Amino acid sequence: MKEIRVCEIRAEAAADASKALRLEGRPIVYDQPTKIGDPAGSYIEIIRAGALDHADLSDARLFYNHDLNKVPLARTPKTMQLTIDPAGLKMVAELPDTEEARSVYTAVQRGDLSGMSFAFKVPEGGDSYDAATNTRTIFTIEKVYEISVVPFPAYPQTSVEARSAFSAAASEQKKAAAIIKANKILMKEV
Repeated sequence: MKEIRVCEIRAEAAADASKALRLEGRPIVYDQPTKIGDPAGSYIEIIRAGALDHADLSDARLFYNHDLNKVPLARTPKTMQLTIDPAGLKMVAELPDTEEARSVYTAVQRGDLSGMSFAFKVPEGGDSYDAATNTRTIFTIEKVYEISVVPFPAYPQTSVEARSAFSAAASEQKKAAAIIKANKILMKEV
């Protein structure tokens, strides 16, 4: 099941400031509870440290606001690097010289956009749900499909920054939320 979560980012102009645009961010944060909104109700979610230890990060793409109908802003491994550290996942991306990339970069640089999100898959048995606290804990992330710069991150601790000096996803999110809700109902009946 592919899921999407919103999370920090910054923009950085490369040494050749006339061309290269660099975004740095933290799309996934460990051990930070956040409230996940769901059409059928909300719940608390926590991604535990180590959840990314065996995750497939080999072919992830960077978008603005999960818009899979647009050309990606970057892609691993050539124009985007993803690094796991004790706090979660770090991202560095070199953006193309396109109107959309410049708009996203400028909005991050001005502080109009400051959050990130991600689409991911949790394998069977990779999470648990505690009905008493209405909390889902994710222990294992199997795959990170995409990362997005977003206006409203689910995890407020995420960030994106602009550095000086150098559709379809929405329906997937609704589908994932419905599956989580169904699992919650089934777990309460057991």
